[in-house]
Amino acid sequence: MSDSESRTILRKLEFARQLHNATLGTALGQLQQLRQDSEWEKACLMPKGKERSELFRKLDRKYQLTEYDLHTVIAKHRQRSGRKTELGINETQKIATRVFQAVNRYKLGLEGRPRFKSLSRGLRSIEGKSNKTGLKFNIEKSVLSWCKHDYRVFIDPQDDFLQRALRSEGRSGFKKVKYCRLVRKTIKGKNRFYLQVVLEGQAPIKHIYASTSERLSIDPGPQTIAVFSDVWAGKIKVSPTAQVDEKRLRCIQRSMDRSLRKSNPDCYESDGTLRKGCVLKKTKGYEKRIQRLQECHRKAAATRRCEHGQLINLLLSMAGDIRVEKNQWKAFQRGHFGKSLGKSGISGFIERLKSKAESAGLKVTEVKPYKLKLSQYDPYTDQYRKKSLNERWHSLGESSEWIQRDVMSALLLQCADLEEEKHIPTEVIKTLEGVKQLLRDAGYVILKPSSNGESNPTFASEPKAVTPEKVRLEIFCGASDSYL
Repeated sequence: MSDSESRTILRKLEFARQLHNATLGTALGQLQQLRQDSEWEKACLMPKGKERSELFRKLDRKYQLTEYDLHTVIAKHRQRSGRKTELGINETQKIATRVFQAVNRYKLGLEGRPRFKSLSRGLRSIEGKSNKTGLKFNIEKSVLSWCKHDYRVFIDPQDDFLQRALRSEGRSGFKKVKYCRLVRKTIKGKNRFYLQVVLEGQAPIKHIYASTSERLSIDPGPQTIAVFSDVWAGKIKVSPTAQVDEKRLRCIQRSMDRSLRKSNPDCYESDGTLRKGCVLKKTKGYEKRIQRLQECHRKAAATRRCEHGQLINLLLSMAGDIRVEKNQWKAFQRGHFGKSLGKSGISGFIERLKSKAESAGLKVTEVKPYKLKLSQYDPYTDQYRKKSLNERWHSLGESSEWIQRDVMSALLLQCADLEEEKHIPTEVIKTLEGVKQLLRDAGYVILKPSSNGESNPTFASEPKAVTPEKVRLEIFCGASDSYL
């Protein structure tokens, strides 16, 4: 893409950002008027039902807070700007839909107050409603037409999945395009534009997944997951290599702070704190340091997403019925695991696992821990005992063996009866006895030291979690044949 074409697209995205902010400001003003209405307070106090929902819809129509009302609002902003030839009506309506969804979630208390898009960050994507007007993509010519401008689209000929996704057995040889989306990404300080195309029909098969008769249970942690299935059992790292160089980040941040203090000596108090209301001047060197900082986080995020996808495909190839213990990750974040959750992205991993399983026709069940209490249950005594966080081992009845706590939780979830929300101790003990030797070889079952008496062996080091690549080699190279 040439520089002139890039500047044209950036100008259109900037106009889209201005329309987004104008529509959002109008919607927030109308929402404020709605909340001052006495009918709103009356509707909030009513019990849930048809009358309450109808009153809410009536108020939305009265204060023009429906999706189609915002379509009218953004059309007026586009008309009065004098730049309506830069964006089609379909693209602007999709922007209004995005604003409506954000304001509606804020109105219902599901999310915080939506923020305006800043000039420095801009709008990252824009999409159309059909392939007839506005953003139009011609697969045969590999050309994107947008408001009287044509842009050449590069389609990798060596990407087999992409070629199979675009091809069809029809007369034209290509599938029909429903609509497309233009995405802007900043890579190494430069803008890169990608086209996402939504096609009719089914996507070609990329991975072969297991059937729903195969079961797998997961006990998720801040950076690892404990897995138990008929194929493999143990702990896996969620994002083994998606780590940010903390030392380099600190160096960049200190350099940025020195640059700001040197360029703005009058904006800091005598004790070094920033004065309120002072506009900071940012040099070109400071902007380059921001780009280096953003590039470090972008690489880590891209690596994390790639490793999440690889691990999800591995789990879905092992079982089609997956049970996951549901955790409150916000509570973990407020505790002592904020940095660990940021490195692994475990919450996004669980959400992506559910989404991918649903699209493949598989099943992911999230189990609340309040009834089963996986980390507290002992199948040998059929009793519950609360453990502290540093107790990483669970005793196996009256024997001299201990099992790793997270693996035991995954085993209990594998054998639990979810309909009645209870454990089946006989099934747990039978399954455990069958795989105990394999768990012992992997280090997840150890002998109790005689010098430690009856205390929990907290000094015993846990076996390190393995990478998804090692699990794949163990399964498909026959190292875990005895599980089958």
